[in-house]
Amino acid sequence: MIYSFILKINNCRSFIREYHVPSEYSLYDFKRFIVSELDFDDSQQSVFFLLNGDGEKMESYSLFDTGNGAMDTVTLEDLNSRGMEKLLYTFDFFNNRSLSIEFLGETERQPRVSYPAVAQSKGDAPGQFFEKLDDDIEAKMSDTVIDEEDYDYDEDNEE
Repeated sequence: MIYSFILKINNCRSFIREYHVPSEYSLYDFKRFIVSELDFDDSQQSVFFLLNGDGEKMESYSLFDTGNGAMDTVTLEDLNSRGMEKLLYTFDFFNNRSLSIEFLGETERQPRVSYPAVAQSKGDAPGQFFEKLDDDIEAKMSDTVIDEEDYDYDEDNEE
């Protein structure tokens, strides 16, 4: 069986992907496909979260077993049997950046199609990490000096 997923980044309408992935794929296999397709660095930490209908995190899956199984031992089929509707794939912990992954359902394997596959693609893949500020902006910010004498602070008038 093939599972269909839509990947989005919250508050970003210019990026969307639809993936068709074999149900027997582990979360680790799925992660490797995502990382490869989006041209991310595969050596970075990441985690999948299984979300409930309200979008709350129920279970987490990383490279190490945190009690629910490790990425390489849990399959998409396992998650489907637990009522998978949405996943969250966090790929940048420092900036709390994630992909929202919605499970669309099952589809039949198509002849002459190699899976996993990108069924639809819109927009450029996001950068894996936030870009450094423009040098001019950064220079202007570092030139800003706050002089405490410019502030008129009266302790007696504190409310």
